[in-house]
Amino acid sequence: MAKPNNKDKTKGYIYGCSINEFTNLPNRIMQNNLKQNWKSFIVWWAKKEKINGWKLDKFEINYKWVFDSQRRHDADNYVFFNKFIADGLSEAEVITDDCFGNMYLVLDGNKYVEKEHPRVEITIKELK
Repeated sequence: MAKPNNKDKTKGYIYGCSINEFTNLPNRIMQNNLKQNWKSFIVWWAKKEKINGWKLDKFEINYKWVFDSQRRHDADNYVFFNKFIADGLSEAEVITDDCFGNMYLVLDGNKYVEKEHPRVEITIKELK
């Protein structure tokens, strides 16, 4: 799921799946494996970036999707991907809880295209 650059194998691009891609997996075991792999990746990434243990109580998560083509993408099909990210952030103790009132989601609805590097950019900001 990460596309490392040639020099540093820890840097790369992540590109999450849509709910259509998730539900098209042949069975629930494969769906659960995908979810667990993403959660593990986010825990690893939080440790790598030294943000594990932040324990944010109120926070904003901003998602910016960069696609590989101009073809049509439904924004609401990608919102569910937050589940994978929030579970990993919670396990890594970046956030304390991913419930309503603590987590504010922002989805950048603009269309961004970068053929060589499709990705999702995630920004986490503490709220007071």
